[in-house]
Amino acid sequence: MSNDNKKTMMGWAPNAAPPTPGQPQQPAPPPWGQQPPAPQPPAPQPWEAQQPPAPQPPAPQPWTPPGAPQQQPPPWGAQPPTPQQPPPPQWGAPPPGQQPPPPQWGAPPPQQGQQPPWGAPPPGQQPPPMQPSWGGPPAQFGAPTGVPFGNQSAARRGIQGADATQGSSARLRFIRLTYIHLFGAILGFIALEYFLLKTTGGQKIAKPLVDFALGTPELGPAPRWHWGVVLAVFTALSFVAHYLAENTRSKPLHYLGLVLYTIGEALIFVPLLTIVVWVTADMVASGKGDPNIIRDAAYITLGVFGALTASVFIFKKDFSFLRTALVVGGAAAAGLIVLSLVFGFNLGIVFSIAMVLLAAGQILYETSQIMAHEDPENYVGASLSLFASVALLFWYVIRILLKLRSE
Repeated sequence: MSNDNKKTMMGWAPNAAPPTPGQPQQPAPPPWGQQPPAPQPPAPQPWEAQQPPAPQPPAPQPWTPPGAPQQQPPPWGAQPPTPQQPPPPQWGAPPPGQQPPPPQWGAPPPQQGQQPPWGAPPPGQQPPPMQPSWGGPPAQFGAPTGVPFGNQSAARRGIQGADATQGSSARLRFIRLTYIHLFGAILGFIALEYFLLKTTGGQKIAKPLVDFALGTPELGPAPRWHWGVVLAVFTALSFVAHYLAENTRSKPLHYLGLVLYTIGEALIFVPLLTIVVWVTADMVASGKGDPNIIRDAAYITLGVFGALTASVFIFKKDFSFLRTALVVGGAAAAGLIVLSLVFGFNLGIVFSIAMVLLAAGQILYETSQIMAHEDPENYVGASLSLFASVALLFWYVIRILLKLRSE
């Protein structure tokens, strides 16, 4: 065997065989003991040899009705248009989709170009400030507020700018409650007088008062200063009752003042009604018949009070201007009563007629205050003042009838 064949069989002989035609030439293997060369990336194919990408289906377009303008897509790379937000509604404007209410009957027509939005305040006027809720912080110092109920310095001053048409519901409630309490005070007065003059228990209270004020058959007439003491006690009780009913904030104190004044009026009427009972008994014994002084005085008082009240409610006249005249007249009447007690002269029928006129003026004044100026929560105090005027009228009507029918 030749050496070439041996080298070929052992595998280390060089590959000297010629390549076959049509077959790509293989690179020669590296010599024994050397690292094989790193693989090279394939050469890029020419552009014409690359395969075209597969066609993609067109994106679906939104359906548009026939004749609608076609929306052009934005150019490539441009930002899509930002959706526009609707402008915020104006202050007081109605919500979207809601119509403003129709104008009220009698309202002036809106002017062209000056109609404010629905619910907005009129031009040149600021919206009213929000009132603090219950328990909220108080208003700023110095802010204009109403006169607080129970303010002693302005309890009788009245509400600024009030009339019968403002706050009609509160005013009607106040008027109704005032006359209900007045009616209750009159009923209480009648019940107390019946108890003091007609019952045994009441006689135990009335007889000492009558004996002190008028005297007894055994001791004769009482001194005039005794009646002065009775008037002084009644005046002090009246002052306390008016203060509790008009110048305090507590409703129980208001009712306590009304009850005290009703009791005081019932007690001070006991001597006068006792005189009427004595005169009536003498006239019946002499055959002149019953003069019915108390009954007729009650009818006259009720008729005068009703006529004065109706005149204020019908004509809506404000009698606040009578305040000064009533104060002066009351002071003059009190001075004359004191002088009569000190010097011992009697106040005749002329004085009684003047006091009836003074009581009528007080009823007019109090009624107009109740109708327009009184605090709507002071119905107990208003009924007490009105009851005092009615009692004063009843007192002097009795004195006039007693004087006229006893002669």
